[in-house]
Amino acid sequence: MKKKIFIILILLFNILIPISAEELEEPTPEPVLQDITPGGPEISAEAAILIDAKTGMVLYRKNADDRKEPASITKIMTVYLATLNLDDETYIKASQDAIFGFDRNSSHIWLTPDENVRAIDLEYASFLSSANDASNMLAEGVSNTQGDFVNLMNQTVVELGLNNTHFTNAHGLSDFDHYTSAYDMAMITRAALKNEKFKTIFETKSYEMPPTNKQESKRLFANGNNMIKNGEFYYEYATGGKIGWTPEAGYTMVTTASKDNMDLIAVVLGVFEKDDRYKDTKALFEYGFSNYKTMVIKGDEIQVETVEIKKDGKLWATANFSVDVNFNILLPFNADESKVTTSTEIRHKEDPNKIEGYVIINIDGQKAGEAIMNKEVEIYDISFKATTLPLIELALDYFSIFVLGLFLLASFVKLTRKAKIPE
Repeated sequence: MKKKIFIILILLFNILIPISAEELEEPTPEPVLQDITPGGPEISAEAAILIDAKTGMVLYRKNADDRKEPASITKIMTVYLATLNLDDETYIKASQDAIFGFDRNSSHIWLTPDENVRAIDLEYASFLSSANDASNMLAEGVSNTQGDFVNLMNQTVVELGLNNTHFTNAHGLSDFDHYTSAYDMAMITRAALKNEKFKTIFETKSYEMPPTNKQESKRLFANGNNMIKNGEFYYEYATGGKIGWTPEAGYTMVTTASKDNMDLIAVVLGVFEKDDRYKDTKALFEYGFSNYKTMVIKGDEIQVETVEIKKDGKLWATANFSVDVNFNILLPFNADESKVTTSTEIRHKEDPNKIEGYVIINIDGQKAGEAIMNKEVEIYDISFKATTLPLIELALDYFSIFVLGLFLLASFVKLTRKAKIPE
């Protein structure tokens, strides 16, 4: 009994005597791991990337694979797919869902149901004015329904080999399952800029949309990226861009710049002070232009590739890949050019409509970028079952020999008969 009372007193003593904060062992906080290029600029964006537009080589990255909401830079994919699938003069009629199927407090150009608008006008409206109604109309114009267009967007993401992007709409308004990464968005932009019509839209500062069947006045659109127009954040080397914002995503921006034969793409995501997206992007460009040099890769030194594509055992197509011009790659100023090597890689080898060849640029054994090769594809008719193309060629050879044999035999018989006729 005395022992129990003694233990209770000890416990009460420990409870009643206060312990100072110094005597408590504070837990060691877990380090916050960030994927940041050493020696790069300090920027406020939660995620960012700078790449060489020609090769896709990454020059700077900060949390570049983190999934973030893109906001309206989503429209880069939307307009890109529209330019691929719609003729400029195609008229699209506005549906109720296209016009009212989004938060009307967000960006739109007051299109009305049954308004007929050309695809080219909708593309500029979507990109320059960030019009969500125009984006929905483009989606329906390409795929009939917005849902099917979203499927096309995600299919394109897969075809580009990207792993951290998923779209749920064509305009970019916030959704839990609508996300991208700085790296993925840079690669989407790089792919889109290879399309000349998209590139023209991307680099346009303003556009005037003509009247429609529902609107008698012209509509004027201006690119919201302040790096390409006169003002506080004008950047002389900037060539085009797209901005975005939602409360959830913060400020997002994709911008291109060119200087001294260097073409760069910068992406910033998760910026929460409006002006910082411009400051961050300028810092990225200045870093790229100041720390990298160009090196010429000679086209005639790249190996020519020929690929035979077969289907059901038959020769379906032949694809030839080559490089007929020199091209530039970017290297850090202190890089050893002797450690730069190239190789070729053929993708989608089973499909003549998708097959592509790439020059892979390696620096000290590590892949640094890639450039697409010229392509010539010849597709053969294999709809019949009689034979394959090689067998056809073999049969023609035998037939030619047979005909030649008959000719020689006939000539021999004729000469023999002639020899027997008395003079």
